[in-house]
Amino acid sequence: MTKSTQIDRYCVIGAGASGLAVAKTFKERGIPFDCFEREADIGGLWNEATPTGLVYETAHLVSSRTQTEFEDFPMPEDDPIYPSHRQALAYFKDYADHFGIRDDITLNTAVESVEEADGGWRVKLAGERTPRKYAGVVIANGHHDTPRMPERPGTFTGEILHSRKYRHPSQLAGKRVLVVGAGNSACDIVIDAVHHAKEAHLSIRHGYFFVRKFMCGWPTDKVLAFFEAMRLPRLIRQYMYMFAHRIITGPARRYGLPTPEHNILDTHPTLNSELPGHVAHGNITVRPDIEAFDGKRVRFDDESDGEFDLIVYATGYAMSFPFIDERLLIDDDDRPKLYLNVFHPKKNTLFAAGLVQANGSIWRLADYQARLIANFIVARALGHERASWFGALKSGGRKAESIDTFMATERHLLERDYYAYGRHLKKLNRRFGTMAQAHYPTSAARSQSADSTKNSAVEVTSGQRAT
Repeated sequence: MTKSTQIDRYCVIGAGASGLAVAKTFKERGIPFDCFEREADIGGLWNEATPTGLVYETAHLVSSRTQTEFEDFPMPEDDPIYPSHRQALAYFKDYADHFGIRDDITLNTAVESVEEADGGWRVKLAGERTPRKYAGVVIANGHHDTPRMPERPGTFTGEILHSRKYRHPSQLAGKRVLVVGAGNSACDIVIDAVHHAKEAHLSIRHGYFFVRKFMCGWPTDKVLAFFEAMRLPRLIRQYMYMFAHRIITGPARRYGLPTPEHNILDTHPTLNSELPGHVAHGNITVRPDIEAFDGKRVRFDDESDGEFDLIVYATGYAMSFPFIDERLLIDDDDRPKLYLNVFHPKKNTLFAAGLVQANGSIWRLADYQARLIANFIVARALGHERASWFGALKSGGRKAESIDTFMATERHLLERDYYAYGRHLKKLNRRFGTMAQAHYPTSAARSQSADSTKNSAVEVTSGQRAT
């Protein structure tokens, strides 16, 4: 166990994909840290053996192997194009071993509270009476812990399940199943219901673009990456992708699905090659939004109804950070107040990693975020002018950004365009210049640097000094 009195250490919360990326980056840059994982193993939501694991038996990546893997650690070439959740977990364990961060992760240790204290942060761990003092905190515990459950009038007397608790198709066997939602998990579950349930129904409020996983034999995200690299104007890409979808998949109404009322780049797409065909074959009955319950009978807002034994809500998650004052992270509109969903506008030592959803690999985005966090930490420790530049940049918080392109809906509270957001993170990392390779200084070097730069301390708001 590491010493709890080392004020120069950073606390990393969580050892899923984002926490591992931060731990790897901090270790490479020499930033002292402790990483705490509340479960008995690493992997976060990809670990089915832990209570907080979210994967189900049939879960696979919705982005292809070569477009998902961390850029500095390729996935095994003999893995399939779309690896399973078990292959993803094995990859994370290999990643931790390759970069030598296993011993830096303390398992079975939950963070109970995080509070500001004396220029640092007081972190209370489960099982320890005395809080530890840290220079900074990186929150990387994910945002898939608190299910979002819609409320409707009446009482449903059948079984209700959120997708968070779905593990195996046997939970659907022989039942009349209604799946609510149209994201990737909802589609996977309703297709499982086709093969295992008595009836399979899907309730969706409006039309969605169901994008096939392959285009002309190539993974769809690989094709998109090719065109995104051209940096075409958004309007041209919008028309191009709409045209391609119409040619490859065709209009939704031809399958018996509602027509989307938006353009394809305005929302997070659903990657699923099978669902439209199952709807067209009558294997899945598409229903509108739920209006009310009456026993096992469900009434929909088109005045139709039906009886069901099981309702599976695949309706997403609400952000939840029970160990910290959420007002530090979340704005009044329920969106992160953080610059790039990572940096607190005013507090130089509070960060989030992986607090984002995107139409691409979150693993890679978390790695870019980790590098940017490390660059800022090292620059501040060295008293480098790039720290002042970035501190001023992040002081505007989310409102200082101009890269959001998705519809302002509850589903898109954390949404970023993978390509635009990733390019922006990489651009900022490049702007740190030689600082992007600098090592975190020793305590003596930091003291010397602080003495020589007293008049140029980093600040995030005009006319004030940094904490």
